[in-house]
Amino acid sequence: MMRKVVTVWCLAFLAASATAQTEVERLTALEANQVRQLHGAGTTNPSKLFWEVLGLMTARAKFAVHATYRAVGSSTGQKEFLGKTNDNKALNHFGSGDIPMTKDRYDAVKAAGRTMVHVPFAVGGIGVFHSAPVGGATVDLTACVLAKIFSAQITMWDDAEIKALNADVALPSLAIKVVHRVKGSSSTAGFTAYMLATCPASWELGTGSTITWPESTNKGQGSDGMSKFIEENEGAIGYIDAGHGHEHGLSEVALLNKDGVYLTTKTADIGAAATVALDQGGLIPDESSDDWSTVNLYNLAGPTTWPITMISYFYLEKDLSTMDAQSAALLMAFVNFVLSEEGQAMAEDKLFVKLPAEMQTYNNATLASLTLPAGYTALSFEDSGQESALMS
Repeated sequence: MMRKVVTVWCLAFLAASATAQTEVERLTALEANQVRQLHGAGTTNPSKLFWEVLGLMTARAKFAVHATYRAVGSSTGQKEFLGKTNDNKALNHFGSGDIPMTKDRYDAVKAAGRTMVHVPFAVGGIGVFHSAPVGGATVDLTACVLAKIFSAQITMWDDAEIKALNADVALPSLAIKVVHRVKGSSSTAGFTAYMLATCPASWELGTGSTITWPESTNKGQGSDGMSKFIEENEGAIGYIDAGHGHEHGLSEVALLNKDGVYLTTKTADIGAAATVALDQGGLIPDESSDDWSTVNLYNLAGPTTWPITMISYFYLEKDLSTMDAQSAALLMAFVNFVLSEEGQAMAEDKLFVKLPAEMQTYNNATLASLTLPAGYTALSFEDSGQESALMS
């Protein structure tokens, strides 16, 4: 559904297309080493959101900008933020993930004399999508049956345990083709943590961003790779962030939540888990610079609560004083844009859920606590009512 945003935000350094830099001017700036740079890496789930925002910044900037985001998975994003191969100095200006920094990496960052902060920017759901030919019917699954499917204990779509949950569905006598993420992935971490928390008796593969899967399972690179495998292989099943799964038009399994209600990511209230966590207290650290490694929103109570809900984070240095001032200005502008009303609406268009107001307040305090470099000048925003995008 299209959303109408009353105020269209543009960064103050953005110019209308008629006044944007020409290619010659950009090349001249590049040769003069005047290109302002911003680089990040991490989770694939919000990659389309990030690329859209960064593309907007790059296309309309009054000066040359080289901005990149490498969708390499949350685990790699964390590793590059730690920068173990770079004397424990970050390889990018920011990292991003749908899981908190692991305790080992958080401790390593701290041991290197650095302080990092988690800045939540959206809430999303991990859905289970499939390509079983069931005539458009919805397949219901419990966590325990799902655990048996992904650990290769159940291998056929017409298995008795699946049939027991779907008496009115014509299930095919077809082999199940399980596909999972390859390399470190927050989706894998969230999905396996959900399995372990809800049905430990049937889930013996452990948890984490990378686990050892049964040899009979298949590999998918990134969210798009998972979606493509399901599209191209009848009888496939895999876990994908809701945005990518629905973007590809895949069929979704209805999961049984903690309150005993079968839901899909479209019928659930994805944001309910964040609200429950904030209301319950004790699930979110008091300080953004604390260890967040145990934070999760899996299988929380509520009739409409989605059981595999994840917070998406920016990983930022609290002390940015050694960062190039222009890159720091781009970084802060980018983060603030994503957290803005328009940025949150864009996230919703990608099937994320905007942050609760209480979490936005939390973020405001975090960003205000950052130490910025000498010469830093904030890049302000303009609204659509102004005649020209050119601003001093």
